[in-house]
Amino acid sequence: MLNHSTLLLLPNPREITLSQGSFRFPISGSIVLPSTEEQCAMPAAQKLQAVIKEALNLHLTLSIGTRPTVVSACIFSYVPSLSEQAYEIVIDQSGIVVSYSSPVGAFYAVATLKQIIEQSGRSIPYLHIHDEPDFGARGITIDISRNKIPKQETLYRIIDLMADLKMNQVQLYIEGAPFAYESFPQVWELETPITGEEILLLDAYCKARYIELVPNQNSFGHMEGWLSRPEFNALAEIPEGFMLPKELYMGDVYPEGLFMHPGTFDTEDPAVLPLLEKMFDDLLPYFSSNQFNVGCDETYELGLGKSKALAESQGKGQIYLSFLQKIYELVTKRGKTMQFWGDIIIQHPELIPHLPKDIIAMEWGYSAEHPFESDTLKFREAGIPFYVCPGTSSWNSITGRSDNMFANLRSAAIHGKNNGAIGYLITDWGDHGHWQHLPMSYTGYVYGAALSWNVDNNLDVNTAKYLNTFIFADRSEGIGQLLLDLGNYYQLESEIIRSNDTEMSLLLRTNLDNLLIVEKLTEEHFNNLEEYMLSIEARLSGLDLQCDDADLVLKELSNGIHFVKHAVQLGRIKLQLASAPDSIDPNLITEQINDLNVLLHQYRLLWTERNRFGGLDQSIWRLLRLRGQYEALKSK
Repeated sequence: MLNHSTLLLLPNPREITLSQGSFRFPISGSIVLPSTEEQCAMPAAQKLQAVIKEALNLHLTLSIGTRPTVVSACIFSYVPSLSEQAYEIVIDQSGIVVSYSSPVGAFYAVATLKQIIEQSGRSIPYLHIHDEPDFGARGITIDISRNKIPKQETLYRIIDLMADLKMNQVQLYIEGAPFAYESFPQVWELETPITGEEILLLDAYCKARYIELVPNQNSFGHMEGWLSRPEFNALAEIPEGFMLPKELYMGDVYPEGLFMHPGTFDTEDPAVLPLLEKMFDDLLPYFSSNQFNVGCDETYELGLGKSKALAESQGKGQIYLSFLQKIYELVTKRGKTMQFWGDIIIQHPELIPHLPKDIIAMEWGYSAEHPFESDTLKFREAGIPFYVCPGTSSWNSITGRSDNMFANLRSAAIHGKNNGAIGYLITDWGDHGHWQHLPMSYTGYVYGAALSWNVDNNLDVNTAKYLNTFIFADRSEGIGQLLLDLGNYYQLESEIIRSNDTEMSLLLRTNLDNLLIVEKLTEEHFNNLEEYMLSIEARLSGLDLQCDDADLVLKELSNGIHFVKHAVQLGRIKLQLASAPDSIDPNLITEQINDLNVLLHQYRLLWTERNRFGGLDQSIWRLLRLRGQYEALKSK
């Protein structure tokens, strides 16, 4: 008999009471729908029918109204007083009663029943659940712009995972050309972008699961993919590129500074808005959503180039706001509600009250200490609706940063709820090559989904058990904790790394002769990291995954561990280069070259399992550079 300690529901519902006893599904029975067309729970009933068939190998028929000769295993009951996303489930000796006021509420009830049935079998416990979400919008942003564009079936897999977790919004982040813009074939013709037809299919797939596919295209900063091209370069604030301001990068790691390609529009150039209009008109018709995230974050060079004089007279914040309002006009003209990243406007809080009142600010931050509380309060006080947007902490990490991820997601949920956020969007980026494999993001998806549904009841939810049971079907019950531990190797790293990065990732993507990163490190430091990773690697053989991509998942975990182990050995080599450069053993470098070749071969094969081929070369160019530097060192 399942009880509170053994029954796992994720998200944990708002209210649940379990009682003694259990209802046993009949071999022959029915799922009963209301008789009124407007009260349609048909999609939810069909989903429940499929769940029961898959889990119990029973076929329950669908019927309108009860039948005296057929056992009513589940009755869908329309209750208009419930809120749109709310539902109730009562299981007793008579069977199951699902109460709802909308099709989506019925669908969420079935998501809960699915978890109960998959754990309980034919005999499910008596219980009473009343449930509804804390955040109206709950979703994930998937970065399809940093090299890695998922195959359609990979996106479908993520959507199915989201539906099981009662999430209702997904955004595919676009900068550059991961979408096939009809007006600009020259931008993407050598790549493998998502097409308009594929967006239509994905949109329909999402809608069938009550998930909104929201277009997300950066429209101010992060325009390097366009502004670096000759035909658009003149539209840049600084067409020749610029050195990133020192406060925005780690000077200890990049002593010569960081050059950035032009990425921010010249707001006064009359050709900019027509370009955006063409891009919008190519993209937006394929989405049924009435929302549009236009980005507008990290406009690094604004006020430093062509607009410098204007910034000195008006202020950089005013330039930003004025251009944002022009984009807003383009968006509303097309019947969309505009979302935008809030990182720039939050630096000018006096301007927040001047934002349009129907715009949605997306308050993002990825460290455990990000000031969600004070930042969201500024939007609340100005009457601007907002989302909180934490992250999975997977990018720049290779295998994740578990403790930071938990703290970041938790803080966003707590302060977002307290200050009235209308949405909770988990971001999953792919900076510097998008080296992390998909399973490294699952923990963040699961925990963030739970919090976004109900904050108070899910702060300590068992994400590892959910991963074991519902995602990986691991009979050893080990992979969930292994992923959490794998994502905590960063806790053994030094403290010189910024919050959204890891030492191992930096080692692999900086030049071999950049020794500043190891200046304060020791052999023992790298020995401890290696020992930790080897202990996790040894646990892989004990896993017993039954999911349909089990072999692939194990290879992805192994490859992620290989990345970190290679970086550890690279750290040791840098220590030697710093202390005794002439004593480097050429055989050691040969071994490192061979190891990197194996790593790259595995990575290429794994990439094409879940992702389109385009972008792979850009993902590995830093690793290829590293290999060339190894070879140069060996030949000295």
